[in-house]
Amino acid sequence: MSFKKQLEQRLPHWVEQGWVSADSATRILQDTAAGERHGPRYVALAFSLLGVILIGSGVITFFAANWAAMPKLLKLGVLFSALWGSYVLAGVFERRQLPLLATAMLLLGVILFGSNIMLIAQIYHISAHYPDGVLVWALGGVLTGWLLRSQPAMVAGLGLGVLWTGLESHGFGREVHWPFLLFLAVSVWPVVQLRWRIALHMALAGLLLWSGFAFVAMSGWDYRDSAAIYLVQVYFLAYLALFLAGMLLQGRHGAQALAHTLQRYAAFAALGSLYLLTFPDLLRHARHAHLAWWLVTLAALLLVVALAAWHYRRTAGVMRPPFLNWGLGLLAAALLLLLVNLAAERHLAALLALLFNLLYFAGLLWLLRAAVHLEHRALVNMAFFFFAITLLARYFDTFWSLMDRSLFFMGGGLLLLGGGYWLERQRRRLTQQIAGQREGGA
Repeated sequence: MSFKKQLEQRLPHWVEQGWVSADSATRILQDTAAGERHGPRYVALAFSLLGVILIGSGVITFFAANWAAMPKLLKLGVLFSALWGSYVLAGVFERRQLPLLATAMLLLGVILFGSNIMLIAQIYHISAHYPDGVLVWALGGVLTGWLLRSQPAMVAGLGLGVLWTGLESHGFGREVHWPFLLFLAVSVWPVVQLRWRIALHMALAGLLLWSGFAFVAMSGWDYRDSAAIYLVQVYFLAYLALFLAGMLLQGRHGAQALAHTLQRYAAFAALGSLYLLTFPDLLRHARHAHLAWWLVTLAALLLVVALAAWHYRRTAGVMRPPFLNWGLGLLAAALLLLLVNLAAERHLAALLALLFNLLYFAGLLWLLRAAVHLEHRALVNMAFFFFAITLLARYFDTFWSLMDRSLFFMGGGLLLLGGGYWLERQRRRLTQQIAGQREGGA
């Protein structure tokens, strides 16, 4: 509906400018109205999915209430009949052109697949590493989504994969649960191929959660541990590589929405990682990096360089925006600073923190320029968010010990009022500029 309203508002202007004829504008609005009549009914989809969840809950509670009284063969018969019956109904609804009900039945099949795993294990008293059952359930959801083209099933499978890595990370004392990255890589490939934006959100959110699990496992909640510092550097490079992958995806036909989603998550994680490196107290307690950290950091660095070079070659034949050349210089400075941090003596922590702060603010300015060029409002808002919290952090950790407490709080209040007003004006100006570009303005 919002898309139709935007068309109704903009088409008269386009007709006035001569970009679209009046007859074409009428046909566009008629086609949009027809698409709304025959397009997906999100209310119906929501009710279908809620119905599936209720049916799945009912099946589980039914077995819980009548489990002891049922013989094993009857139990197996009911379990497999319900599972395959849901897939058969999905096929029937798909042939009858009822895609919402077909999608709901596929999701029900994924739910019943997990309940079958647990109940069969209980029937035969199978004692095993129980997160493996969650893994099998997650793989079933991913395969269902991939083979039968069901985004809800894929989202369920990815969510179960996040549950699996959470159980492995916190329930069994493993330091870093690396197999989750393989699961995610296999799952994301069909997501990108099929242009599933919601599933990509789930995959990237799962990657952020896994990064948090790994950070806690390696540092033990001690942010001043050397492993935590060098892991943050690797995170920065890895998510910077993902951001560059989003820029490469930007040019592919039909991949604009996926590219924006990938850039949003990657920019958030990369800025968050770089933000941690701006604190001198964090850098001061690091010991010399072991050879393993050098190798991992160099591997991530080479990946970033390769993606940047690929993007540079792809934009060689077109009018390259100035911010891309500026970005190459900024990237070179960042990579050099990360290598210096691996080898520097710790009495240079204050100088390193100053350099990281300069790099961080320069990166925010570059991100603002890139966001306006890419017409990406979320990146504009994100850059202003990180700019605001960094100003507050520098104010509190720098001026707290230099000013009288009353002057400190009064100055902080004035800074918040004035800075908030200025930041909001700049944010609105940039978002309005993006809106003007989308409407065909300068």
